[in-house]
Amino acid sequence: MTVRICIGLYLAAAIAANVVVSAFGPWALPFTAFAIVPFDLVTRDVLHEHWHGRGLWLRMLGLVVTGSALSFVTASPAVCIASAVAFAAAGLTNAGLYQLASRQSRLARMNLSNCGAALTDSILFPLIAFAVLSPALVVSQAAMKIAGGAIWSAIILKAAR
Repeated sequence: MTVRICIGLYLAAAIAANVVVSAFGPWALPFTAFAIVPFDLVTRDVLHEHWHGRGLWLRMLGLVVTGSALSFVTASPAVCIASAVAFAAAGLTNAGLYQLASRQSRLARMNLSNCGAALTDSILFPLIAFAVLSPALVVSQAAMKIAGGAIWSAIILKAAR
């Protein structure tokens, strides 16, 4: 997967998640948690590998800012703000864990970093977007993101062979 395609897919997924949640509210969270957000986390890992040591943090910040700006055109302001904060925090968590796991296999790095990012996103997004912080919601959202991330990472790694 080329870097430009990966950037486009990352941004499309971020915008899609925001549009779906804006349109359907909290009821859309299970779908976005399993299918869209984990895809974003995995594409972020692919970009991390490509950009490692070449302005990684600035480029990742650029992705979050660009995705947030594009989302403001298509999604509700509350969802966009929640998404920007949650994606930034989850991205930092993901990048830090991904870097710490540098001696692990690529699949292990992706899944380990996605676990931390999934938990971070699952706490911040519903809290900011809907003023809801339910342990059941956090656990179920994180579990769905982790499961979806495991599936997406396996698919992307298989396609990369």
